[in-house]
Formats: sequence, C-alpha cells, structure tokens
Amino acid sequence: MNSLPVCDLFDDLKSALNTHNQLILEAPTGAGKSTALPLALLDWPEISGRIVMLEPRRVAARSVARFIASQRGSALGGEVGYRVRGDSKVSKDTRLEVVTEGILTRMIQDDPELSGVGLIIFDEIHERHLTTDLGLALALEVQAGLRDDLKIMAMSATLSGLPLHELMPQAAMLRSEGRSYPVTVEYAAAGGADYLEQMGRVLLELASGKRELPPDIAPGTVLAFLPGKAEIERVAGFLRERLSEQAFAICPLYGELDAKAQDLALGKDAQGRRKLVLATNVAESSLTIDGVTQVVDSGLVRQASFNPRSGVTRLGLKRISQASAIQRAGRAGRLAPGLCIRLWSQDEFERQMKADEPEILRSELVTLALEAAAWGARSFAELKLLSCPPRVNEKLAWALLKDLELVDEQHKLTALGRTAHTLGCHPRLAHMLQKAKLLGVSLNDANLAPLACVLAAILEGRGLPRRGADISQYLLWAQSGEAASQARQWLGKLNLSADLAAVARAAHPHDCGLLLALAYPDRIAMARGKEGFVLANGSGLTVDESDAMALESMLVAADFGEIEGRSAGRLWLGAPLDVRLFDGPLAFLKTERDVSGFDEGRGRFVAERQTQVGQLVLSRQTLAQVPAELRASAWIARLRQKGLGSLNIDEAAEQLRLRVTLAATLLGGDWPAMDDESLLENLESWLGPYLGEIKSLEQLAKLDLGRILRDSLDWQARTKLDEALPTHYPMATGTRAPIRYEADGRAMLRVRLQEAYGMADTPLLADGKLKLTMELLSPAQRPLALTGDLASFWQGPYQDVKKEMRGRYPRHLWPDDPANTLPTKFTKKKTLGQA
Repeated sequence: MNSLPVCDLFDDLKSALNTHNQLILEAPTGAGKSTALPLALLDWPEISGRIVMLEPRRVAARSVARFIASQRGSALGGEVGYRVRGDSKVSKDTRLEVVTEGILTRMIQDDPELSGVGLIIFDEIHERHLTTDLGLALALEVQAGLRDDLKIMAMSATLSGLPLHELMPQAAMLRSEGRSYPVTVEYAAAGGADYLEQMGRVLLELASGKRELPPDIAPGTVLAFLPGKAEIERVAGFLRERLSEQAFAICPLYGELDAKAQDLALGKDAQGRRKLVLATNVAESSLTIDGVTQVVDSGLVRQASFNPRSGVTRLGLKRISQASAIQRAGRAGRLAPGLCIRLWSQDEFERQMKADEPEILRSELVTLALEAAAWGARSFAELKLLSCPPRVNEKLAWALLKDLELVDEQHKLTALGRTAHTLGCHPRLAHMLQKAKLLGVSLNDANLAPLACVLAAILEGRGLPRRGADISQYLLWAQSGEAASQARQWLGKLNLSADLAAVARAAHPHDCGLLLALAYPDRIAMARGKEGFVLANGSGLTVDESDAMALESMLVAADFGEIEGRSAGRLWLGAPLDVRLFDGPLAFLKTERDVSGFDEGRGRFVAERQTQVGQLVLSRQTLAQVPAELRASAWIARLRQKGLGSLNIDEAAEQLRLRVTLAATLLGGDWPAMDDESLLENLESWLGPYLGEIKSLEQLAKLDLGRILRDSLDWQARTKLDEALPTHYPMATGTRAPIRYEADGRAMLRVRLQEAYGMADTPLLADGKLKLTMELLSPAQRPLALTGDLASFWQGPYQDVKKEMRGRYPRHLWPDDPANTLPTKFTKKKTLGQA
C-alpha cells in the first residue's frame, strides 16, 4: 500500500489539511485514493473525529471497507465499517465509516452539526450520482453555517468538465499521478450481429487461447462489461455450456448480488481457476478485482431517463461516454500491461460524448425535493448543487409532493411530510404508508398498514424473481431477507407490529390495488380494448398478453417503464383495482367536470358532466343545456383539431393579418403574431368571446373575422396601423384608391392612370419604409402597367402606353408631360370644361 502513487502526496495533504477545510484531489484509477489514503488518514493527527467516506455504489462501499479493515488487522464493523441501505457493519468504535445511497444525506438531516465527524470524503465524485451531488451540497452548507472546523475532501479520477472549483473556490487543489501499465486497445465491432453473441465469442477466444494476446500480456482474469443483470445471465449461460467448470470460474458482478457472491467475483478463486468476471458498470472504479489483465467492453450501459411529459422513467441502452470507456479500459492495466477489446468501432468511439451526463439532469427529482424541503430550502437554487436540474423536472417534483400533501404551496413540509421524511423511502411510498395506517383505523382493518409495508419493501427491493406483473405474487417472497427486514423497519417507524406471513396470506389483490392507488394516483389505469390501458396522467400502458393482469378492467401501475421506440410503457408491477373503491376509500381522488363537444354526425353540440380520476372518465351524465363557456371551449377544441378552415377568413381578414405582420417587421414594437399557428394557440383570447352563442357550422362561417381580428388590437395599435399601413390611399381626385397587401411584403395601389397624373414619384408608407407598387388601370379599369418607380415610368414606358391607349380611349387625356398634368377621373371634354 505504501508504494501507491497517492502516498507521494501525503506530506502535501497533511499540510493542506492544516491550512484548508476544503480539498480537491484529482487521482486517476489505480492511484490508491480509495484505499491507501483513508487507511493512512486514520493515523493522522490532522484529523480529529470520525471519517465518513461516501462511495456511490453499494458493492464498492462494502469492498473498500472490508479491504481497509483487513489492512488494519481489525474486524469489519470495528475501527472500520460501512453502512448501505439494508446492511450495516458499524459500532461505537468505528472511526472510518464508508457509506452510500443517501446514508450521508440522512446523517446530515438527522444531525446537521455532524457531531463527532471530522472529515467527509466524497469518492468518485466525477460519476455525478444524484445522491452524491445532494450530499456535497448539504455538507458544504453544514461547513459554512454550523461547523467551520469540518473538513471536506472531494476526490475524482478526473476534473474534466466537473465544476468543483466553482462550488469550492477556496479549496486546496492536489493532483496525484496514477499507477497504471500500458493497455492495448483493440476494436471488434459486432457489425449487424447481436453484440451479446459477439461478447460470448470474444470471451471464449480469450479463455481458450484462440485469440493471440499482444506481447507481455499474461492470460489473467478477464473482466467483461455488460449493461445489466439479464445480459450477464445470458452471456454466463453461453460460457458455462462451452467452458470447463474445473478450469474456469464464471463470476457475475452486479448490485443486486449478495455480499458472498460479490466476494467470489472480487477475490481469488479458491480452486485456483481462471476467472471471467461479467460485470455492470459497478466495476468501473473503486473496486479491486483480483488479477485482471484483459477487459472486454460492450460499450453500453442501461440508463434511466425521466420523461417529464409522461412522468415516468424510461430505461434504455445507451452508448457510454469516452471517459467511461477509458475508465473501463484502465482496469486492464492496474497490475501489469493489459488488453482492452471494445465491441464497437474506433469511429464510433470518436463520436461518443466526452463525459457522462450528470444524473441530476435526467432523473426524477421527487426525493431530492423532499430532502430540500426537510432542509428548509424552497427551491433547488437554494442548494449548492454542482449542476442546476431542468426547471420542468423540478416543477413536477414539487407538484407531486403537493398532491401527496407532503409540502404546502410555499414548499414547506406539512406534518404529513415531516413524518414521511423520517420513513426514509420514496415520497410516494411514504404517503402510502401513512395513509394506510389512517385508513386501517377507519376501516377497522389491522392488516392494511402492514400490507403497505410489505408492498413498499417489494417496490424498493432488489433482485425480484420473475412472477408476472401482479404484485400480490411477490408477497411470500418478501417474507425473508432484505425485503422482510425493511418491512419490519417501517412497521416499527409506524409503531405497529404484525406477522408478515399472516398479512401476506390474508391479503386480497384489491387490497394491494387500494394501497398502490394511494402512492400512484396518477398511474391508475383503465382498459381501452386491444390497445392496452390508459393512465390517469394520459399516458399509454401495455401488459404482456400472457399475464393475467392484461384481462383487468382497471389496475394501478406501480412500476412501469417507457421503452425506446414505443409510444406506450410496459407494466412491470401493479395490482388490479376495484372501481367500487372510488365510492369508498378512494372517493377523494374523484373530480367532476362539465365538458362539451361538437357531434359531427348530428351537427350539434352535446355536453355532459363527467366523473373523473385524472384523465380517466368513470361515468357520464348528459346535460340538457350547453352553457356558453362550454360551447366556446368545444369550438376552440374543434378548431385546434380541424384547423382554421371552418372560419371565414375573407379578404378583409387576410389583409388585416398581412398588415399586422408587415407592421411588426417595419415599425417594430409589440404586435401580435397572426399566422395560423399563433391564432390557433391564442383562440381563447381573440375568438373565444364570440363563440358562446355559436350553435352551428353555418353560424361559425358567418363570423366577421376581419372585424374580430381588428378588435383584438388595442386602440393605439389600430390607430398606428391605419396611419402607417392604411387600407386605402387618398388620391388628389378625391378617390380612395384601395391598397392590397401581399404575402411577399409588397403593397399594391390600384388606381386609374389618369388619377395618377401630377404625382412626381411613388407614394411611401410605414414612415417612408415601404414604397407602394402602383397598378395603373385603363379608363375601363383594365391593367395597363405595374411599377414601383412612377418617375421612371412617366419618362419611359408611359410613352408607349400613351401611343397605344390614345387611339383606344380618345375621349380621355393622354398628356405628353403626365407628371405635371392635373389628375382627373373624368373624360377629356369634362376635364377641360371644368378647367
């Protein structure tokens, strides 16, 4: 341990700890920052108090704590321990505690002064887990307001793209060289083949020796990176059918595995077999896996992304970033020269994202909002977060907490919210647990709250067996292991006791539906024939046809995900729901709404009073009279669906739209947009007041759109429009010549040629910014010429027009000098007689 590169920084670190309370350490993979440094810190006088080290992953937390404890020669849970969700090895003697999964946040919320803690270490902070970002934000606030002696150290394999210096500008910066051997990188793209089959073939070639290794690379442990448990199991099955169990140990490694199975993957094989470790991205950093000299990387990760439109999380395969690929490859060079085989092309690598997207930018933020409210923050902007989350995701998070009655309008915790926070589960489940306790009392059902605890344990559990989508099929599974332990913890927090096995036996599927509806009211679903189900939030849902849940008329979707390429989500876990519950304990979810629509077949309006749960309609009652506001809203809905074609957009209306559009371009100022899209978007404001008494399509078509659009402008705008871009131009003869505006921005003045005599040049509009295009007419109102330059027209083309027209219209004036002739709208005789 003393030979690791980070040891060269120990003197600098001691000096920095004496002068700074914030430190940032950049140390590449293999430097020893996760093991050698915390091991040494236990003996440094510069640290007074306990050391808490945050590891983003459970597997890494256990492994690091176990390794450091062994180096100290002490039992795990003594001087060195760990705490992860559902598992803890700590005691009153623990001085170094490795924690994860929000444990640090809970420690700070329970004891804001962090009594007895001298140093908090944030390891692998570059991975940008949401819980890490929140823990750092709270720790910095504790340091700034309550504990100026508290020391904070942020450690990262790379600082590239990580704005730590902005959040901790006074921190001491230290860098350690990594210790790694050269890694040869080869590309073996699967092409059009299944990448899992390609993974299996490459691993088989490495294991059998058919794939020649570069010089100096020993055939040690092979580490394969795969997206998830299902892919690991498939590749493991492929290898077990083809490799000798006596010669090879095939070891899965993912977060759901128990500690014993994880140890098999991390340590030496007891039988001395060569190991093939099939891992998710839990193996990217912090973990030490024995003897790895070769890495085979699928280049993929299964990543969850929150969709604010549907309010659910989509699970999909994503290409990893370049930084992650480099991190994975580095695992092959920790002990000796290594080989990394990437199952994609080098061109694809060059096009990958440079670094991973922070989890806070793509996650549901409900739990973060509850933690913020518990801390006293009214918005995420009040927290010292490394990245600001999307505003829409934050807005949805606060809205859901309010719907669950956990915060008020000002985002302050309610009494229900304070209790929910102490339960330490997702806010939806916390709401269900508390409501179930109250409902159990009112319904005299002692099993209801204990059943809610079991359901919550299933929904937050790991490693569920595959027993279909009905959550009641997992009740017996939850009677043991981590799920049962978690259910009993929640029972204790609710001051209840129960025999979980008896609760499971007595549970009815509709009890499960009732309880899940308390947690997921927006995910109550109603069957819609062969198209699956529609949720109360408007999203679509499908159920596997072979699953009995597909036959239900109503259900609650507790766990479902959107799948890329599909418009509807797929149900993973839920429960059938009895519609009669909406006349009983779920009555508070019902709302009544009057709606109206146009019946195309009958050509008239219909209106009804709907009883709804979200967007689901439970019942309908026809209304004899259609209120004006409903009729207006129905017309608006129809126009948005059908477009503006049902309206009589005559020449007057079209001309007004063109004038307003031209005014916005030439005059500036605040003019309303009058294109089709904008008019449809703002129908309520400009057309809505005229629709309440319209009862037929014929009446709709008779609306004077020109007047209505003009009236939608205020008096100043109308006055300015008429002055700058008038509908008519006053000729010297007294004629008000019409101006026609065109879509290309031209303004056409249509007038008889004789009435234009005496005009030296073309008239200007819009404060001189628009020159009229003059359409000059014969005495019979036939077009003679089109010009935008009247002065040039008089000097040139007019002479040809005069020669031709003088013989056709001899009774009218055709002077040689029209620019200096008085205009007229009469014949030559009458004009000269007047003169």
